[in-house]
Amino acid sequence: MTSLAMREPRNTSVRGLRDDWSRLTGHTVEVWFMGEHVTTGVVEQAADDDSVLWIAGAGVFTRRLFDKSTGFKVWV
Repeated sequence: MTSLAMREPRNTSVRGLRDDWSRLTGHTVEVWFMGEHVTTGVVEQAADDDSVLWIAGAGVFTRRLFDKSTGFKVWV
C-alpha cells in the first residue's frame, strides 16, 4: 500500500485553449493574438461574463487587460 505522502499529485486542470475566462483567476496562462504569442502570466482578475481578463504585473511590466471580442485567445 502506498502512503499518501508518496503519491503523485493529481492534475485536475484541463490544458489547452480556454473560453471560460471567468474561471481562470490565479492560473498561469498564455495570451495569443492572430497566431502570435503576446504574453504569459497569472490571471489577476476576470470578468464574470468571460469578456476580459487582467494579467498581473510582474517586475517592470504593469497589469494588462485583454479583451476576448478583439480576438485574443487564452491557453492554459
